[in-house]
Amino acid sequence: MTDREKSIKTKGPLRDHVYTSIKNAIITAQREPNERLIEETIAADMGTSRTPVREALQKLEKEGLIFRRSIGFVVKGIAEEEVEDILDLQCLLEGHAGRLAASRITEDELRSLNDLIGRQEDCSDTETFIRLDGEFHDALHRAAKNARLYDLVQGLRDSIDRYRVIVFRSQARLHLSVKDHKEMVSLVRARNGRKVEKLIRTHLTRGKSIIKKTIRRQRKG
Repeated sequence: MTDREKSIKTKGPLRDHVYTSIKNAIITAQREPNERLIEETIAADMGTSRTPVREALQKLEKEGLIFRRSIGFVVKGIAEEEVEDILDLQCLLEGHAGRLAASRITEDELRSLNDLIGRQEDCSDTETFIRLDGEFHDALHRAAKNARLYDLVQGLRDSIDRYRVIVFRSQARLHLSVKDHKEMVSLVRARNGRKVEKLIRTHLTRGKSIIKKTIRRQRKG
């Protein structure tokens, strides 16, 4: 069992606890692509029967995070075509959210964004940095005050969170992300929606390039 799976406290139905534990481990790369997920082993490690594990695996299969082989369930890898499709859509949605936020954001929301940036700068571990990065973008999306748009972005969240783990393996990328975030807030405060949208698209396109290079490198072995 991974550290992430051990750390999840049991709240609510057991099947939800098991599902969340396995899902988080996949998204944070504690469960590697093509790793086999064995019902009996997971159930024993988590101190539960096989039924909630089986239900969790079936749900994760429907969500596209795992798939079946003759040996059972395994973690699905990240395909280059998938990255292209999802991040192209993310660029459109998040860029538009940034443009809207520039005209709708409040002073309290701006302070919250700056607080998140400060916490990223003070952050000493990558996992926390990745969580804060997600919170920053989420706060910016909420500032757009468009519920439909927010829901569309959230629909991509599992894939995006998984990609963040790849992008932020380099310390240099952490610093560059903070620099971009500071510029985003500056542009939003200046109510320059066009430039905010352009910067967000550049920010995300850079990440897409890193992910695709990583996939090609792994494919070559």
